[in-house]
Amino acid sequence: MQVTAIHDYKEDLDTLLRYFSEEGLIAEKYQALGAKNISVTDITDTEDGFSVRTQRDMPANVPGVLKSLLGSFNTIKQSESWHWQENGQLLCKFNVDIVGVPATIQGQMNFSEPTARPGVVTSNHVSVEVHSSVPLVGSTLVSFICNDIKNQMQAEYVFLCDKLPQLMTEEE
Repeated sequence: MQVTAIHDYKEDLDTLLRYFSEEGLIAEKYQALGAKNISVTDITDTEDGFSVRTQRDMPANVPGVLKSLLGSFNTIKQSESWHWQENGQLLCKFNVDIVGVPATIQGQMNFSEPTARPGVVTSNHVSVEVHSSVPLVGSTLVSFICNDIKNQMQAEYVFLCDKLPQLMTEEE
């Protein structure tokens, strides 16, 4: 099952990128989204970008049929690989592991700075694929995870829209 979203921002890509590449701002973002025990385990520069690894515990409002698979908090391990493209866009491919949960989550974010859209300085096109091979409850699990991803993506977008203007003011 796929989840997609387009998030448009009034701030430039370099400013937005700080919430994906700076340890303190990554932790602040995840804490605002309800995470506990947040750890940025690695940030490494690469030839054409950078990579980030994080771990956090996230609350889960689990339906009864999934209680045996998911707890009230789940440990999330996330790895991201960021690459600048020849067209000036920034592509992030990511994998999310919900520890102990039989599901695979992979996705990508494609950041661009569109010039033909007034008021939009940076645009992020997000796509996430979720799969589970568990018989009987697998489709329920995937639906639950997709719904949770939609909610988390929207909460992150709202957080960033609120915090980015403050971050730009602090820079001046």
